[in-house]
Amino acid sequence: MKKRLFIAPFNILIILLGIIASCSDDKDTILEGNGLKEKSWSTDKTYSISEGQTLKFTFNARSSWTANSNSTTFLKLSANSGNSGENTLEITANKSSQQQGTVTIKVNGYSAETYINLKLSSNTEHEDNEVNYAVDEYLKKMYLWNDDYKKLTPDFTLSYDKFLENTLMSMTTNTLDKKVYINNSGQSYYALFSFIQKLDPDLQPTRSSNTIEKKVLQYNFGFIDMLPVAYRGTSNSTYIFLAVQGVHPGSSAHQAGIKRGTKITQINGQRLTENNWFDYYYNLRIPTSSISLEVKDYEGKTYNINSGPIYPNPVILSQVKQIGLHKIGYLAYSAFEAGFDQELFDTFKNFHNQSITDLILDLRYNGGGHVISANLMASCIAGEACAGKTFASYRYNNSRMEVLGNQRPTEQFAYSKYANLNNTSLAAGALNLPTVYCLVSNNTASSSELVINSLKGIGIDVKLIGMTTHGKNVGMEGITINTAAAKYELYPITFQSYNAKGNGDYANGFQPEYIIDEDAPNGNNMFEGYGDFGTSEDPLYAIAESLITGTNLIKSTTRSINKVVGKPLKKPEVKHIGMIK
Repeated sequence: MKKRLFIAPFNILIILLGIIASCSDDKDTILEGNGLKEKSWSTDKTYSISEGQTLKFTFNARSSWTANSNSTTFLKLSANSGNSGENTLEITANKSSQQQGTVTIKVNGYSAETYINLKLSSNTEHEDNEVNYAVDEYLKKMYLWNDDYKKLTPDFTLSYDKFLENTLMSMTTNTLDKKVYINNSGQSYYALFSFIQKLDPDLQPTRSSNTIEKKVLQYNFGFIDMLPVAYRGTSNSTYIFLAVQGVHPGSSAHQAGIKRGTKITQINGQRLTENNWFDYYYNLRIPTSSISLEVKDYEGKTYNINSGPIYPNPVILSQVKQIGLHKIGYLAYSAFEAGFDQELFDTFKNFHNQSITDLILDLRYNGGGHVISANLMASCIAGEACAGKTFASYRYNNSRMEVLGNQRPTEQFAYSKYANLNNTSLAAGALNLPTVYCLVSNNTASSSELVINSLKGIGIDVKLIGMTTHGKNVGMEGITINTAAAKYELYPITFQSYNAKGNGDYANGFQPEYIIDEDAPNGNNMFEGYGDFGTSEDPLYAIAESLITGTNLIKSTTRSINKVVGKPLKKPEVKHIGMIK
């Protein structure tokens, strides 16, 4: 007879209770790891902190947590415990004989602890550290790719400029902020549009009588830009000259007699070569202090110039030329500097008063600037046709767009009321032109491209002549960061722009209908000189005038008075290309 197993109901109850107890014990199991989903510090870094300074560290904990310092006299914590989720721990350095300390964070239910290592900083380290934390806070809120930025673990111990560059360069989604370039050796490299700069206390901006925005004082010899050109010397050695592409009116270079096409071969008696021209280019283009130089051109003429400081006038040349039935206005404009909006508006008022029939707009060397000045220019060109229409719309990061209901905010053409000129109407400068002829190059960027795109958006025929534009469809909203020792300006990419038709995808630039490279217009990759602005000796201007008048002004050779054949080289990238709101 088989035996049957019989379990009494009482015993079943005991077994069930044991299982429940076992499950309850599982809840107390210690999990692997430190229990942090995200944290803003790296455990293998030591963060600098100065006496009295407070640093903020953010983290996302999976459970409640505790925090302790091994040096309570040196480091004071804003909290010693907290709950799960997003947290901010503030650490303040007290006056103490200790120089280093460690804060330990332990998440309940997890096996590992995490550490924040800190040391008392020097003044320089403290300043960089303070700036870096301000930059980090702004990027988390405003950067166009802030969702991905928040996942990074920045190194706050870096110098302020390296902090921005290294951190943003480590990202992969911010492709509209990182532009690839090719140097003269054929090697590719990336550079950021976003930038930070330390302000010189001696360069105080000045507000003009009519504008809200101030004119910006700069150390500047007056050079708009220069092209490096390699040529053979008498000893068959390779030398370099810097071909001046333009000078600011009233600048030291202008007053000394340097003009477009001047070929600089020597600086302070030093001949330009393949080994030294790069540094000399930067010294002439973006000097960092007030200095005087002696430069010599290819013909042996000497010029003495100084770097000011000055307020560089971006209105390089404006003129009106009568050809038959055509009255042609020409404007060479080098930067959208809102402090010079009165000068820009005066130019358009002159065009309006002379009843020009056509406009040649030269933006070859214009890397951008203030959005409001771009709106001024576009509104004057279009005139009544732009009234009440969309100049641009803007896309921000996801969190900002959510607040806006995921609808891009729009900016209207400022034809009826222009804020930077005391809300004046722009009718006095209205040209009411259906077509504009625009001279462009790879240096044409940002707010320059914004003008082109906004006019296209309302049906203005923008005929481009030259080379493909730079391709910058994103812009910046900057802030000033103040420390005890200095001021800094931070300009990260915070928005993408679109025109009234919704077109904002021009990161590869606008390609001209009429392609010609002013550096080698004969198509043989050889430089032969520059003709003056606004003359038929300038091949880009000649094409525009030919299209307007139907007269063939194009010549097979270029226009240098003393023609020197050489090979044009790639210019170094000068940062601070901007579309600034």
